[in-house]
Amino acid sequence: MPVDALRLSDLRSLIPDRCFEVLPLRALAYLSWDVALIAASYVAMAHMPVWFVEAPLIFLVGTLCWAIFVLGHDAGHGVFLPGRRANLIAGTVMHGMLLVPFRAWQRSHALHHAGTGHIEREEVFRASRPGQTGPAYAVFFRSGLFVLFGWPLYKLGLRNIGTCSLIRSGHYLPGSDLMAPAYRVSWYAGTLCVLASLSLYLGLFAIFGFVFFMKYILAPYFIYSGWLTFTTWMQHVSEQVPVYEAADWTPLKGALCTVDRDYGVFGWLTHRTGTCHVIHHLFPHIPHYHLPAATRAVRPALGRYYLQSKRFVLIDFIHSLRHCHVVVPADGRLAYRPAREVSSTDQTAGDVT
Repeated sequence: MPVDALRLSDLRSLIPDRCFEVLPLRALAYLSWDVALIAASYVAMAHMPVWFVEAPLIFLVGTLCWAIFVLGHDAGHGVFLPGRRANLIAGTVMHGMLLVPFRAWQRSHALHHAGTGHIEREEVFRASRPGQTGPAYAVFFRSGLFVLFGWPLYKLGLRNIGTCSLIRSGHYLPGSDLMAPAYRVSWYAGTLCVLASLSLYLGLFAIFGFVFFMKYILAPYFIYSGWLTFTTWMQHVSEQVPVYEAADWTPLKGALCTVDRDYGVFGWLTHRTGTCHVIHHLFPHIPHYHLPAATRAVRPALGRYYLQSKRFVLIDFIHSLRHCHVVVPADGRLAYRPAREVSSTDQTAGDVT
């Protein structure tokens, strides 16, 4: 069956209605679990200040901050709590603690969903044609450095870190293209929440010093930031994942331009955001705890268009760094290829484009 023969309504009919139910007590239980583990980790670090205890706990705290972001992501799609206002408040607080202005992120994330797999409209990791990348791109991406710095740069305005272009303004200033008059109050509320959290962290720096700040705040922040960038990259950049020209792209094709991967225990710890991402792009209004059941329901109907890798994600990451550099035409779509394999003819075509 060609992908154009698939219909979203047919896929929806296969998913039990319970998978779209928002369960607030369950969502709050996940949040409580994440916060409790973070608190316990900090207590353990304070009482056992030795590196072989602190190092894994710092990594755990950063990972759990990413898990909290995922819960805020549910709020951004309106499925963390019942009701628009409740989700707005919950998302503003959860993301604000992570220095993310919720409303601005919600808007840019909606653009990501609206343009996934589109060669010209993808919001985050937009694919590059031959001839569009230079030495800076090669160093930043093929070395993996983007994992550390991609998320802060994205929030500040490098809104397409795949092509390294300042295509739009950032998430913090009211002059951003993400601002809309109807969202003015919630925009400023998100910014104030970020400023309050930043003031708290800088206050702790002033009181307890640089080492405390590095250990308890900055290191977990960069681990969380790395998780976010790493997971997003692995969801959408792969030799398996197609990219489409504007004339060939459709919303359903775009929704299928993602791949589910094996994160081991971290898949469970971070609320399945990387292990069940295909179904999330098809139906963003499914809460994270229903994603496995919804995936099982539609997977047979998707057939070969359901993309999954059963290799551990770090193996796939190294493979993507080595092989996913530019996209070239292949079988009616664009496919990722290593730059070293792209012919001089393709390079010239990319320059013209």
